[in-house]
Amino acid sequence: MCLWGAGDETSALAGALTGENPDTEESRSAREESVTLQGTVYRIEEKAKVTAVCVKDNAVSVSGHKFNESKIMVYIRPDQPEIKIGNRIKISGEASVFETARNPGNFDQRAYYARQGLYVLVWAEAVEVISAETDRLQHFLYEMRSGWRKILTEHLGEYYGGTMSAVLLGDKSGLDAEMKKLYQKNGIGHLLAISGLHMSFIGMGVYSLLRRSGLGFISAGAAGSVILLLYTMMIGAGVSSLRALIMFLVKVGADMTGRDYDLATSLALAAAVLCWRQPLYITDAGFLLSFGAILGLVLLTPIFRELFGTESSKLPAAGRWLAGGLASSLSVNILLLGPVLYFYYEIPPYSVFLNLLVIPVMPVAMGAGIIGSALALISAAAGGAVLKLSGAVLWVYDQLCSAAGMLPGSRLVTGKPWADWLIVYYVMLGCLCGLFYCLYRKREAEGAEGSHGDRYTVMLRLPGCGLVMCAVLMTVICRMEYDRADGIQAAVLDVGQGDAIHIRGREGNYLIDGGSSDVSSAGIYRIEPYFLANAVDTLDYVFATHGDEDHINGIQELLEGQELGVRIRRLVMPPEEFHDEKLEGLALTAQENGTKVLVMRPGDEIAEDTAPERKGSGKDALVLTCLGPEEGKGLKPGNEASLVLGLSYGEFHMLLAGDVEGRGEQMLCENDSLGQYDVLKAAHHGSRNSGTEELLQVTRPSVALISAGVDNRYGHPHPETLERLAGVGCRTYSTQENGMLTVWTDGEMMKVEGFLTTGL
Repeated sequence: MCLWGAGDETSALAGALTGENPDTEESRSAREESVTLQGTVYRIEEKAKVTAVCVKDNAVSVSGHKFNESKIMVYIRPDQPEIKIGNRIKISGEASVFETARNPGNFDQRAYYARQGLYVLVWAEAVEVISAETDRLQHFLYEMRSGWRKILTEHLGEYYGGTMSAVLLGDKSGLDAEMKKLYQKNGIGHLLAISGLHMSFIGMGVYSLLRRSGLGFISAGAAGSVILLLYTMMIGAGVSSLRALIMFLVKVGADMTGRDYDLATSLALAAAVLCWRQPLYITDAGFLLSFGAILGLVLLTPIFRELFGTESSKLPAAGRWLAGGLASSLSVNILLLGPVLYFYYEIPPYSVFLNLLVIPVMPVAMGAGIIGSALALISAAAGGAVLKLSGAVLWVYDQLCSAAGMLPGSRLVTGKPWADWLIVYYVMLGCLCGLFYCLYRKREAEGAEGSHGDRYTVMLRLPGCGLVMCAVLMTVICRMEYDRADGIQAAVLDVGQGDAIHIRGREGNYLIDGGSSDVSSAGIYRIEPYFLANAVDTLDYVFATHGDEDHINGIQELLEGQELGVRIRRLVMPPEEFHDEKLEGLALTAQENGTKVLVMRPGDEIAEDTAPERKGSGKDALVLTCLGPEEGKGLKPGNEASLVLGLSYGEFHMLLAGDVEGRGEQMLCENDSLGQYDVLKAAHHGSRNSGTEELLQVTRPSVALISAGVDNRYGHPHPETLERLAGVGCRTYSTQENGMLTVWTDGEMMKVEGFLTTGL
C-alpha cells in the first residue's frame, strides 16, 4: 500500500546520468544510457501511447556501475507483457532524467516528479515478469478504477466520460484538451481535480448516511474512514486528496471522542504531516492552492461576511445566501491570487461569480456519476439514465464557460509576478486581517450598541474593502512590471529542433517562426506558456519565414487556439511566389481564425511609432526590415527562399536569417541593404550549408545564437559552422546548452543571457 510520495532523498542514478547533483538548479539535459533494472511495481497509469509503470526498490545496472534506486518510472509499450501491481519485473531500456523547464513559463517535469520521489525515466525495450506475486488490494483498486472509467465513457461518450473520469477518479488521460483549457481559463479548473470538495462529498456523505441509519459515532466514523482511505488509494493519493483525507479523519476523530472540531487546527495538522513527509510539497501548485483555499475560507470569509452584512435582518434569505456565497468566493480568490498568478499567469475575473453557479450543483454531477455507475452494473439502461444527469450538468458548465468567455475582460493576462511583490501582497493581507480581528474582538468585548456599534460596523467593513483593493493593485502592478520594461528584448526560445524568436518592442510583440520537429505540440506547451508568463496576450506580427514544419507547426497551434490563448493580429509570409502547400494551409488557418495575412518583400519595413520629440534620434524606434527573398530569381520554396529580416533599434542591429542557405544566402550577400550586425540568429540551426564565409565577412556579427535540439539527429550545429563563426571573432551560444537565449538592448549596450545558465 502506497499513499505517500517519497521524501526528499536524492538519486545517485540521476546524478550518474547527468554528471551532476540532481538537486542543482543549473541542470543540463541528461544523455540517455542503456540500463537494466529489477524492481516491484507499485503504480500503473495508462497514457495515450504507453503505460507508465512506477517501480520501487530497484537494483539498477548502468555502464558497469550498480545502484539502488528507491523509485523509477518506466514507459512500457502496449506490445509488452501485461504487468500487475506487486509484480517483480526485470527491464532493459534507455534511461534519462526528466526534463527541466527550458523557457520561462514551461512545465518543469523534473521538479514535478521529484516531489513524488521520481528522478529517472526508463523507456523499456524488454520487459520480463520474474515474480507474478501481486498486491491484491492495490491491483483490485487499479482494476476497479479502470472498469469505472470504462462505464463512464460507454454511457457518456469520450468527451463527458473523460471529464467525469477526471472528476470522480482523478484520471485525466481521457480528458478533452479543449474542455480542460476552457475550465482553467474560466477559473473552474479545480472541478477537474480531486479536491476537498470531492473528498468531503464522499467521506462526509457516507459518514452522515451511516449516522442517520442508526450507527454510532465510532462505527460510522470507522466505516467512513476506511471507505475514504480506499478511495484515496484508488485515485492515486494526490496532495489535495491527502489533505482532505487527513482533515476528514480529524473531523471524525473529534466526533468519535466528543471533542469540538477546529478547521484551522486540522488544516495546520494536515500541512505539517504532508510537509514532514515531503518538504518539496511547499513548492507544489496543488499544495498551495488546496491549502490556500481552506485558509482563505478560515481567515477572510468573516471579513467579507461583515462587509456584505450577511447577518443583517434587512436582507432576505436569498440575499443572505448570495452574500454569503460571494463572501466565500472572494475569500478564496483573494488569498489564492498569488499562487494563481505565479503558476498560471492570468486571472479570470468572472470566476468569483461563476463558481457561485457551478459549485452548488457539483454534488449533483458527482452523485449521479456514482449512483449511475453502480446502477449500470445491474442495469445498463437504468445506470445510463442516471449518468445522463452528470452529462447534463457538464453541458451546462460548458455553456456557462463559453458565455463567460465572451464577456469583456474575461481574461487578464498579468505574467508571472516578481517574488518581492508577492511578499508585499501577503504582508498587506496579514495586516488587514490583523486589523479586522482586533476591531472585532474590541467590539465583542465592549458589547457596543447604538451609534457606538454603528461606528464599529463601519470600521469593520474597511478591511474588506482594503483586501479587494490589494488584489486589484497586485494584478495591475504585475502587468505593469512587464509593460514598462526599458529597451527591447529578443528571445530565442528553446523549442528543441526548431525556431521561435520573440521580439518585445516598446509598443508591440513580434514572433519570428514557431515550430519544432522533435517536441510534440511545441506551440501549446513551450511557446504559449512562455508568452503568458511574460504578460503577452497579443502578438502584433507573426512571421513565417518558410513552410517547414519545424518553423510553423507551433504557429498553427497558436492560430487555432486564439480564443483561449494568445491573439495573433497579423501573419506575415514571404511573397506568393515562394508559398508551398504548408504556407498556404497556414494562411487559410489564419484567415479562418480572424488573423490578417500579409506578405513582405525586400525593402518593406515594419516600424514602431516614435514620440515626435524622439524622431530622427534612433532611440526607441524598432524597425524590422525585409532583406529577402527576391522575386523572379528562380529560388525554390523552402530554405533558400526563407524570409530574412533585419532588426534595428538605435545602434543595435540583429540579423534573423530563418533557414536561408544556398542561392538564397548568396543573393542575400549581394543585397546592398546588408551590413554589419551585432547579433546573428544563425540560419538553419547552425547547418554546414548556411552561414558561409562570405556572409560572415559581410555581416561580422559579434554574437551568434543557434536554436537546435539536444542530441538532434542532424548533428546541428555542425562543427564547420562553429569554426567559421569563431574565425570572425563571433561568440556562439546555443539553446542546447543554455535553454532560451535572451538579448536585451537599450539601443547602445546589449546583454546576453541563458535561461539555464548565467554570466554569458
